[in-house]
Amino acid sequence: MNRLVAIISVGAVAILLSGGAQAADLGVTPAQIEAARTPADHEAIAAGFDQEAARLEATAKDHEKMADAYRSAGSKKGFASASMRAHCLKLAKKYAEAAKENRALAKEHRAVNDHAGHERNEDAGQQMSGHAGHHM
Repeated sequence: MNRLVAIISVGAVAILLSGGAQAADLGVTPAQIEAARTPADHEAIAAGFDQEAARLEATAKDHEKMADAYRSAGSKKGFASASMRAHCLKLAKKYAEAAKENRALAKEHRAVNDHAGHERNEDAGQQMSGHAGHHM
């Protein structure tokens, strides 16, 4: 239960950092996270977080390019662009961090699937060994 609470908490932070409305458009909602029970549920959530991470990574790269543009434009046009460049670099870092969080959330949801598959395999093995004992 603590792991689920941690996943939901980190998910909420990632959604806030990434612009919650866009994350909701992907179908990754707190209700979906709470209701996830099957491997397909967790994979759908993981895919949504991966998609959001890709969008955030692209946005971070765009801000890095803007920072470079401010550096070159400022020197050519004679205006002080240091604060604008710093702003873009700060945003690029925040978007990159949010993308990393989204990738981590996707990994966690896939780990839930792996763990659930392992438990199913153990249960099947126990049922088979218990069932075989009845035939002897």
